[in-house]
Amino acid sequence: MNYSAIWSIGLLTGALIMPAQATSKLDNIIGSKQQSQVQAQRTQEHIADLDDKTSETVNEYRALLRENAVLTAYTTQLEKQVSQQQQLLISLEKNMASVRETRMELTPLMQEMVQVLTLFVEQDIPFLWQERQLRLAELNRLLDNPNISVADKYRRILEAYQIETEYGDTIETWQAQLPLSDADKTVQLIRVGRVALYYLTPDHNNAGYWDNSSRTWLILPASWLPKVKQAYDVADNKTVPTLLSLPLLEASIVSEIVPANSVSATQQQEAL
Repeated sequence: MNYSAIWSIGLLTGALIMPAQATSKLDNIIGSKQQSQVQAQRTQEHIADLDDKTSETVNEYRALLRENAVLTAYTTQLEKQVSQQQQLLISLEKNMASVRETRMELTPLMQEMVQVLTLFVEQDIPFLWQERQLRLAELNRLLDNPNISVADKYRRILEAYQIETEYGDTIETWQAQLPLSDADKTVQLIRVGRVALYYLTPDHNNAGYWDNSSRTWLILPASWLPKVKQAYDVADNKTVPTLLSLPLLEASIVSEIVPANSVSATQQQEAL
């Protein structure tokens, strides 16, 4: 037997078999490597996807934190506003209670003010008598009117007081019948503040004076006529304002003046 040939054939066969096995292992290694790479790529993609999702989640979380901070600040501000509004509401309720109390107190006060003003006008010299009486009547109607607010009533009363006060700083003249008198002829009335009320007859030949103590008209002596005429000229803007020296009734000179209601009807008509 030729062992040399057999050995050669074995070597040749081994040589042929070994490369095939090596190739198979190499293919397995390469396949495993490729699978590993694919798996690694998938893992990397998964990690990247997770990273993106994590970043998105973080961004959403941060956005939620910012929104929460804004909402917290807004809620805090609203709570402050609600607290202030509650305090304001409490204050308004107190003010309303105070207003109701004030109204209750003002009603009798306003009634008293009108009563005092009415008494004052009745005891005052009777200038613009009808006008002032109408004003008082209007004030009484206002007090009885439930549709007029307390503030408007009080304002009108103060206006009436202001008007009466301003009379004390002015001088004026107008034509009218003698107030609180039976005389039916028109005369020229001259008011000097709240101090005195005179009259001149239409021909300016006679003058009279309202005596508030006796609540009657008195005829002035002829010697006082020029001074009353001077007061008339000033009141009627016929001359520049000047210091007036006017007659005022005093107890010592009352006897010098003839009461208008003590003379005869003929004498009164002649004087007027």
